[in-house]
Amino acid sequence: MKKDKILKNGMLPVLMISLVLGIRQMAMTMVAPFISTYSKTLSFYTPMLAGIALGIFGLTQAIFQFPFGMLSDKFGNKIMMIIGLCEVIIGLFIAFLARNIYVLIFARALQGSGAIIGVGYSWASEVVNKEKRTKALSILGTFVSAAAALAFALGPLLHEFMSVNMMFLICAILLLINGIYIIFFLKDNRKINISNANVTTSESLKILFRNKSFIINNIAAFINNFMMMSVFYLVPVYLNNVTGEKGTWKVFLPAIFVAVIVMKIAVGFVEKGYNREVIIAAFLTAVVSICFYFKNNSYIFLLIGTTLYLSAYVTLATILATDVNNSVENSYRGTANGIFNSFQYIGNFVGPVVCGMFFSISQDLTWIIVIGVGILGLLVVSLNRASSKK
Repeated sequence: MKKDKILKNGMLPVLMISLVLGIRQMAMTMVAPFISTYSKTLSFYTPMLAGIALGIFGLTQAIFQFPFGMLSDKFGNKIMMIIGLCEVIIGLFIAFLARNIYVLIFARALQGSGAIIGVGYSWASEVVNKEKRTKALSILGTFVSAAAALAFALGPLLHEFMSVNMMFLICAILLLINGIYIIFFLKDNRKINISNANVTTSESLKILFRNKSFIINNIAAFINNFMMMSVFYLVPVYLNNVTGEKGTWKVFLPAIFVAVIVMKIAVGFVEKGYNREVIIAAFLTAVVSICFYFKNNSYIFLLIGTTLYLSAYVTLATILATDVNNSVENSYRGTANGIFNSFQYIGNFVGPVVCGMFFSISQDLTWIIVIGVGILGLLVVSLNRASSKK
């Protein structure tokens, strides 16, 4: 009976879609701290090429989110999810086989080009009714956010037992198994999308960019991910000094556990109609959390700061995605999610680039810039009165 209820509510497909995106996110994030050192073992290595190998994934993610979302409106979420998964799996396998830096760069670019996050959000939004959409997207957001945070904790532990290229292979196998399940057991909404095939991309874009709430949510998503990648870029450096590389789990595991609880509480307030208030509170929390990183030699301060920050980030990632999906129609939902996730991944790219530019000049100045960006986000979402309406 319980299984029938889950199936009827559409939560089993949501869980499987979330698992795919979570494993994919973990595969991409888990190896990130080791790319620079792993690249040194490959032929034709240079520091610049190692940097490209690390960053190219985020760039291709940002570029391909929109076309994947647009095509999902025309051909269905399932087929685009499978195509994107194949790109990621092949990219992971090529990375496993890579023996020179150019092949690794190609593999990482291919992994990023399988930009299926937006497709996943669209699919999860459509398999449940509107009343359960916030819950569905909170599950999806939890998987993706938790995977990113846990990757920083589990990566160093796994690296003790296996090489970086073996980590690529294990992730490829896990995604392949998950992809097989999607192919044979998850139903597509293809008929809905075919009926909407007469809605042109230009018409969809006109509708979306006349929507003030949609534009503000995209800017907020960019800022949220800018801050997230800034934290994930800088905090592991501090943790290596305070807890050691193997001890990063002592901060990230409890932080993500608390963050999930806070997000679920926040979702309860959102369901009561307090979207705008929750988003403002989350941005304010994110700004306050950064202040704890000025005392970067303290385990307690790093733990409190990271716990507060991840609570804010996971809440924002979930609520902003819900706002976007509640404000669009199925006929252009994929396009909307593609644009939304492109803004997120541009934030992923710009955040560490800006931090990298200023970190060698002044660590405190770097955090002040991140705080300033967070305050900008707070001001932007304060203008979005529409987000408080469901």
